Parts: sequence; structure tokens; C-alpha cells
Amino acid sequence: MKRQGFPFAAVLGMEKAKEAVTMALVNPRAGGLLISGAKGTGKSTLARGARELTDAPWTEVPVSVTEDRLYGSIDAEAAVTLGKRKLQPGLIDEADGGVLYVDDANLLRDDILAAILTIREAGGYRLERDGLSDWRDTAYTVLAVMTPESGTLPASALDRFGLFVSIDEETDETARTEIVSRTLTFEKDGAAFRETWRKETEVLAKKIADARTILPEVEVSDAMIRLSSVYTLKANTAGHRADIYLIEAARAEAALAGRRYVLPKDLERAAEFVLPHRMRELPPAEQSEPAQSEPQQPQDNQQQPPPPPEPDNRDELFSQPDAPKPEETDTEAHEGNPEDHRDDETMANPNTQSGDRIDAADLRVKLPPVWIEPTKGRQKKSGSGKRSATRTDERQGRYVRAELPRTKTADIAFDATLRAAAPYQKWREKNGLALAIRSEDIRSKVREKRTGNIFLFAVDASGSMGARERMKTVKGVILKILLEAYQKRDRVGMIAFRKNQAEVLLPVTKSVDFAQKKLATMPTGGKTPLAKGLEKAEDVLDMIYRQDPMQDPVLIVITDGRATTPLIPGGDATSEAMNEAERIAKRKLPVAVIDTENGFVKLGLAKKLAQKMDASYFRVDRLSEDSLLRVWRRMSG
Repeated sequence: MKRQGFPFAAVLGMEKAKEAVTMALVNPRAGGLLISGAKGTGKSTLARGARELTDAPWTEVPVSVTEDRLYGSIDAEAAVTLGKRKLQPGLIDEADGGVLYVDDANLLRDDILAAILTIREAGGYRLERDGLSDWRDTAYTVLAVMTPESGTLPASALDRFGLFVSIDEETDETARTEIVSRTLTFEKDGAAFRETWRKETEVLAKKIADARTILPEVEVSDAMIRLSSVYTLKANTAGHRADIYLIEAARAEAALAGRRYVLPKDLERAAEFVLPHRMRELPPAEQSEPAQSEPQQPQDNQQQPPPPPEPDNRDELFSQPDAPKPEETDTEAHEGNPEDHRDDETMANPNTQSGDRIDAADLRVKLPPVWIEPTKGRQKKSGSGKRSATRTDERQGRYVRAELPRTKTADIAFDATLRAAAPYQKWREKNGLALAIRSEDIRSKVREKRTGNIFLFAVDASGSMGARERMKTVKGVILKILLEAYQKRDRVGMIAFRKNQAEVLLPVTKSVDFAQKKLATMPTGGKTPLAKGLEKAEDVLDMIYRQDPMQDPVLIVITDGRATTPLIPGGDATSEAMNEAERIAKRKLPVAVIDTENGFVKLGLAKKLAQKMDASYFRVDRLSEDSLLRVWRRMSG
């Protein structure tokens, strides 16, 4: 007999998460709930404990779920015994009218999670399986948990969750002691512990049931609808999902309070769960609007408060014992003028013998996680990792679907083969066998597994990058990408170009720690041999393809685009750089150009470079405004 879970009411703390769970259970139209938190915080325990609070069906979706089990498939038993095709319900059908629980939602296949959320919104789906077609109506509430350490969710999936709550680790000593005490008591005698909390559980379950009864009568006035629009506009949310979910969540709040009308406090409370994961930064014009307004003169008896000190967020990870400290002065006062692009001595740090400077990384830079869009129709790849899903011939890959084999196969999908053969058993000669299977019934398994990618950085380390402390920002950007690469088991390589040369600072490696150390000691100074940097990147790409032609490396070029050193003496440095960019474009690689140019006068050369390479283009000062740094995969032909 399966042991009953930990009581929902016995979970200590997590009051916001508890409130969000009750709101999701009361009103399915609130869009479901996603609970995020570090491992071991008890989020799964809390979510599974909610099963006792409702009499509705409760269905759990495992991470390893297949499409047949999720959507349903042909009933093999009915096909064999009756010779008829009959659809067998899947997990989505079993959850109809209840809760569909997803543990570790960020580990679920993106297409399956998207389907679960899309079907919930649509209220049904069309099932196409084994020659049958059927529309199936269904309605359920999605309750999911995730651990951010294991990876993030796509923005499109995150937006489909109506409610979101993050659980923090418990830092109070008394509370932690009580949590451990309750857990040990439950492990010792679960039945007695559950009986202790039975009354509180019943009270909470009745409160939810009463609220569900009241919910259809809860009305939302025009004034409350306008107020909800004010909230979503202030949060700068995209689309209208936020408005709808905010109103529905407020209705659930009102129903839980026993009211049949929505008050502003209901909207305010609901906004805490609906808006945080949808909020976007305001456009630059709106952000600068207050600064352009007429400043108010202070009264004579008032004093202006001193400006807050600049935070010093230098990371010790990048501090080397022998490395000189970075200069804090601006060494390029006339950066806006292209004529002021001078040689090494002009950009030199006088504190170093070589005329170079070493900047620490600015960890305050905001950068969304790098996301690689899965390639469709590409050839099968080898290797391992956690980023991109790819088809594989290796039998350790995850079985995702079945197909008719094009050649002889040993990886037979027995379930699909039996379903294909089942309807014909009444008319086949079995010769004493339970089932008669013919060659046309054979189905092979389609397997997928996660593989890592190769990120090749081509970094402009010239003197102009050291000016105005831009290299601090650049190193911060690269560090954030490296951390994402570590989580996804990617490989990274790094090329730096400055003075008259481009060199491979870091061969392609899985050691992100080694990459961080190389990044920390990367000096800045000299002219900009942009064409040589791109040429060196092509050499490294050729080496990668020689090692494994199936690899799909990603090139990230970080520069202001101001080329000053030509490949050939007397040549045009900018034209040569553009020519090299066109050569890279012919490779049909995913490329991103991060423009570091700042100052009053901007030449826009990095943007032109990105256009020549058919690359995604981003600016360092705009990265925090981009919802996602997308490096699109491009297919040849």
C-alpha cells in the first residue's frame, strides 16, 4: 500500500506558496501555478500535499513520459480481442476536471510541456494515433515545480503559467529545528502524524470547496478591470494573458474571503503571483522620462541627500595574485571621434610595463540565459550535454516516438509494433502463437538525447575596449554566458584580438573554470585587428569541423566594430573585416554580435558587421532589456 504524503497543513512557513496553491485549486482559469525554489526547500512536498485539499482527479506527469502515455493511444487489448481500433485515454484525459502535477517541469521535454499548457488553454486537443482521429475535450489545473539550478524554462512556457511563486531557503534556526522535528515525527509514524493534522487539513479543504462554490457568483466591476490594466501596464507585461490571469486570480482571492465581488486588495494580492515572472523593463524613453522633467528646487531648510555610493561587485574569482588592479580613470576622452583611435601608447596603462591593462569583470551586468533554438532536420549528433535535443542512433537515448523503419533495425518499438499488428489478429494465421506479427507491423524507436554546444568567443581586446571601463562589462557578459555553459555541459573556446595579432587564448574545452581564469588575465590595449580576429575564428571553426563534422558551433563576436589594423599593410581595415564577415556568413552558423560601442557619437560598425554575417545583433547597454538572447540556428538550403 502506498504511503500517504506529508500533510499540506503541516508544512511550516511558505505562506505565499500555500496561498498560491489554494488560489490555483479554487479557480482553474487562473492559469495554474509554477513553484520555483532551490533543491531541498520542500516545494515538491508542499505541492504533493495539496492532493488532500481536493476531491478532483490528481494525475502526475513523470519526466520520462512518452507521447503515447501522455495523449493516449490505441487500446491493444481491445484490438486483439475485438479486432477494432479503440483509443485508450492518456494522462491528459485522466486529469480531466482535476489537477495535472508536473515535478521538475524544467526537465520535461519542451514540446511536451508546451503541449500540456496549450491544451489547458484550449480546453481540448485532437488526437491522431494509429490511423484514428478524435477530438477530446479536457479541463485541468497545471501545478508544477522547478529547480532553477537544473535549467530554465522557455519564456513562452513561463508566460502560460498564470501564477508563479518562488520559495526561499529557511534561515531561521528555530524554524529549521521545527521542520526537522516534524519530518522525523512523520517518518517515525506517518499515520499518527497525519491524524494530528487532520482537523487543519479538513478546515482548509472545506475552505477551498466553499470558495469553488462561490466562485461562479463572483463579479468583477468595470472599475476593477481598469485597475487590473493599470497594474499590467505598470509592469510592462506582453500581451493580455497577465490581465486575464490577474482578474481570475483576484476572483479566487475574493471567493476564498467569502465575497461575491472583487476589491482592490484582491487585485493587489493577486498581482504578487501573476506579474513577477512577466515584468519587463520599461523602454529607454519611459525610463528617462523622469530625468527629463523639470527638477524641483529644494527648500532652504532642506538638504539634498548625498548620492548612494557605487557598489563594488568585483568578484574574487577573477582576482589573480600577480595581476595589477584595473585603472579607474577614463583613458579615451574622445572616443566618439574615429580620428582619436590611437596606438598602444595612447591607450596604455602607465602602471604596467607592457602598456596593457587588466580589468576585472563587472558582475552587475544583466544577461538573460543563452538559448539555442533546436535545429530541425539536422543530421544526428554524438556527444553529451544538457542543452540541445538531437536525434541519436545510440540506444541510451530517450525513446520519444515510433516510426516505420527505413532500413533494417534492431531497436524495435515493441509497444508500437504490437499496436500496429493488433487489429489484424482475428484474420491472421497464428500457428499457435499469441500474436502474429508481420514485417509491415515492425516499428523502430526514435530516440533523442541532450547534447552540449560549442561556444566560440571572439573578443576585441584593443585599447578602445579598455577605455571607459567597457572591458569590465564585456567580461561580465562573458562570465554570465560561461555560467550558463557550465550548467548545460557546453564546451567553450576563446579568441582575443588586439595590437597586430589574434590568438587563441583558450582552445575548445569543457573546463569552464579554466576559461574563467583565462578571461580574468586577458589584457587590454593596442589597435584593433578585427579582420585577423575573424580570420582566426574561421581557422578554429575549421579545426572543430575536422574533429567532428556533425558539430554545430556558435560564434559570439564581442566588439565595437572599429577596425584599425589591416591584414595587409596599406589595406582598408574596415573593408577587410567586412569581407571576412561575409565568409563567415557562408558557413550558415548561428552567430551573435554583441556591440560594445558607447559614447555620444556612434558609427554603428558592429551592426553592419552583424548584417554581413547574417548574425543576431545585441548591444551591451541593451542586453538587460532583451527578454532572451537568442542565437538562431540556420540551416543550409
